[in-house]
Amino acid sequence: QSIQRMAVSPVWMYDPGDGHHIDVRAGPDIDGKRVKVKFHPGDLFCASEERRGPNGITYLQLADGRGWLFDKKPGVGVMCKRHVVREADTPGIYKVIHDKAAITPTEDLGADDDIVGKLAYGAIVKIVQVENKMSCGRIRGRLENPSGWISLRDTDT
Repeated sequence: QSIQRMAVSPVWMYDPGDGHHIDVRAGPDIDGKRVKVKFHPGDLFCASEERRGPNGITYLQLADGRGWLFDKKPGVGVMCKRHVVREADTPGIYKVIHDKAAITPTEDLGADDDIVGKLAYGAIVKIVQVENKMSCGRIRGRLENPSGWISLRDTDT
């Protein structure tokens, strides 16, 4: 396993079928202003909001705040698909798919004051211990380096 979910929002995959990249939009609009973020086929991301728009399009707000994508484009077809995570969470190599994923010093979820660092989108990390924290509805993973804990999954969704 080299890619696993690292955030509490639904996971999506950019999968346009034509091999082209997509520019992230500033707002929920296919023709909206483009921001300086690109996704390539196979890239995973978390969506904090799924907003229905005209023509059956679902706009997807990136959970890390970088902008918006959309699930389909009229005249083109499917752009993004839900990514179902079927693997069990175990120690191993993980790819961060949520920009600024919070690192805390303990396996407890903690508050904003407890954050000791953040991981960038695309960072590759090694998880050496996994804990199911039912009290906060999260699967937590202990990082080898940097030292600390991150949320691997929200068990309530």
